[in-house]
Amino acid sequence: MKTLPATVAAVAALDQATKVVALRSLADGGSVRIVPGYFDLRLVLNRGAAWGMLAGRRALLVAVSTGMLALLWTNRRELAATRMGRISSGLLAGGIVGNLVDRAFRGEVVDFLDFHVRDVWAWPTFNVADSAICVGVVLLLATSCLPWFRARR
Repeated sequence: MKTLPATVAAVAALDQATKVVALRSLADGGSVRIVPGYFDLRLVLNRGAAWGMLAGRRALLVAVSTGMLALLWTNRRELAATRMGRISSGLLAGGIVGNLVDRAFRGEVVDFLDFHVRDVWAWPTFNVADSAICVGVVLLLATSCLPWFRARR
């Protein structure tokens, strides 16, 4: 059971720490090429959700994040029944907390991980919290579907 709060705390702390470094290092608007043509560190202040959707709707985004945390809390016993459930819900909650802190105290989310393929394709810039949320969702879906797949054998 201790895995869940430890994961939440670790993800939120790592997210906030990397955002502080990004704000200090990339504040001038420049970017740092890590893998030329594919991966840069670039500061983007996002006032919306994924892909900038709902930009300027801070109260709504804070309410949705708070609601998702309440939903995870309400289902914590079921989610904590397996190790993978604890890890996935910890990643989700930690990522939500990381971005919620930004929205509540900065008014915008700090993004800085910029993946692209030269000038042909670019994924929206994101952060550690976004990564944790995505991995958490995939793991949660996988663990939710696993009993169904086993029953179909």
